[in-house]
Amino acid sequence: MVSMEAAVVTGILKVVGNKLAPLVIKEYRSVVGVKKDLQELQNLAMEINSWLEAQGDRAEGNWLKKLKDVTYDVDDVLDEFQLEAEKKDANADGGAMSRFRTKPKSFLLQCMAAWKIKDIKKRFAEIVNQRTDINEIKNNIPDAHPARHTTVELLPLPNVDASSVIGRDREKHQIISKLVESKHQQKIKIVSIIGLGGFGKTTLAKLVFNDGNIIAKDFEVRLWVHVSQEFAVQKLVEKLFEAFAENKSDHHRLPHMSKRISEKLSEKRFLLVLDDVWTEDRIQWEELMAFLNGIAPGPGSTILLTTRSREVAVTVGSTDHFDLPLLSPNDSWQLFQQSIIMPATGWNFQFEEVGNQIVKKCGGLPLAIKVLACALTGKERIEEWTAMRDNSLLDAVGEENRLFACLKLSYFHLPSHLKPCFTICSLFPKGYMIDKERLIDQWIAHDMIGVEDGVDYFEYTAHKYFNSLIQRSFLQDVDENSYGRVKYRMHDLVHDLAQSILGDKISLVVPKEASSSTRSYRYFSLTKQTIHLLPKSLFQKARALYADKCEVDCKIFGMALKNARHLRSVTMDYVDKELV
Repeated sequence: MVSMEAAVVTGILKVVGNKLAPLVIKEYRSVVGVKKDLQELQNLAMEINSWLEAQGDRAEGNWLKKLKDVTYDVDDVLDEFQLEAEKKDANADGGAMSRFRTKPKSFLLQCMAAWKIKDIKKRFAEIVNQRTDINEIKNNIPDAHPARHTTVELLPLPNVDASSVIGRDREKHQIISKLVESKHQQKIKIVSIIGLGGFGKTTLAKLVFNDGNIIAKDFEVRLWVHVSQEFAVQKLVEKLFEAFAENKSDHHRLPHMSKRISEKLSEKRFLLVLDDVWTEDRIQWEELMAFLNGIAPGPGSTILLTTRSREVAVTVGSTDHFDLPLLSPNDSWQLFQQSIIMPATGWNFQFEEVGNQIVKKCGGLPLAIKVLACALTGKERIEEWTAMRDNSLLDAVGEENRLFACLKLSYFHLPSHLKPCFTICSLFPKGYMIDKERLIDQWIAHDMIGVEDGVDYFEYTAHKYFNSLIQRSFLQDVDENSYGRVKYRMHDLVHDLAQSILGDKISLVVPKEASSSTRSYRYFSLTKQTIHLLPKSLFQKARALYADKCEVDCKIFGMALKNARHLRSVTMDYVDKELV
């Protein structure tokens, strides 16, 4: 297993390799030695990457953090050089006069890029030379510890493959019986499913929601809303409105939306699923209930709520609480076998023995079992299985710590080309339904998609990457609409993992003033913020910017973006642009 820092570096180096590959093929007669330097830099990057993966968890220490910073810098320089290379090619097509007019400026810029490449190559080489002291370094390696905002999103159809869900039949039937037993009750009934992250609360709620024998026949209207950590009544109303309207709620006032919801739900028996509720604010909850009761729902209308906290269930006044149990040892092993792709030759007794020991360390947590099973897929050497079994991360105490440790271990086992593709998903807020095509555009913009032999377009490879993350359970809740657009969601704990990997390189707020720390931010994920004052140097090293439901002063924002020389992507959803 590689350390967290090493895993991040290997991912960035993979991107660097993607950029270097076409550059080393080109010839730069204007700058003596540049091609040689690029070739040597590519060799160094490959050498470091191979060495890090071979060292495993012994690769740790302050020098590795320096290596991460240098790796980010070389990626920035390659962007500049790549741009100049493309300009040079374009000028070359313009004839002799075009080349003559642009040569002095082109020569100067290429010299500057070449000087930066030489400097970074030197810094790289100094760090590579430190490998000779690895025996001294590894004796002082500290133990790795697992590192430890938000939108309301509507799921049109929370699909689930019922045949793939193991060990929840009894709970499903118990919940359904409670939901339908009060057909004539005027007051909206509330039933809560309680359990920590990764227990399978959402999956169980989907089983109930999609039941065609009882639920589909008993309720005239079924709605599903993913809530997560933010509980804003107006936003919940907007998402309920979007379930009926063909356009977004941004175009309508709250009274209009309330009236439309009332028209659709009045006198109808509905089932409303509120998935992943965190609020313990009784006043906010009573405000939501006042709105729902005010639309005159049909008798027997019910709310099914999933939450990690019993306090939430008490706050909302649930009549029934279902504490979701861990999976039994038999169900856990069955889920593991279902989640892993077995080799054609099958496994011998030794593999089953070690597999059972790994499953036991998962402690009956469904998500932990699935991600580790996916991480073991394709590993046909027993040594690889025993290494995972013996990893100290799996000895974490407590269900949530154990789950996070399993997710982290699964990330370590990702191929290096998938690591950056996974971490950049954390740009989008928790609970957000991310469009697959938009995500692939991000990957391509950030040079995360390598060139395959015989394949001349990136999208083909990107779709393979996407499917790999689905198969490894890093992406879930995949939904395809009638137009063929595919969206997905990340489990909250998986999202936490992705953001923890970026660490101090990602900012979730708008800093009021510049500092040494703000100038090191590479990623910005801004939700519901007022962007009227920005330090000019804030985006100096930024690679990606995501803004959702933000109020933006375009003039100030534009001035800050002028210094964003390494910005690969800007994504702005529902932004209120204030023109000044």
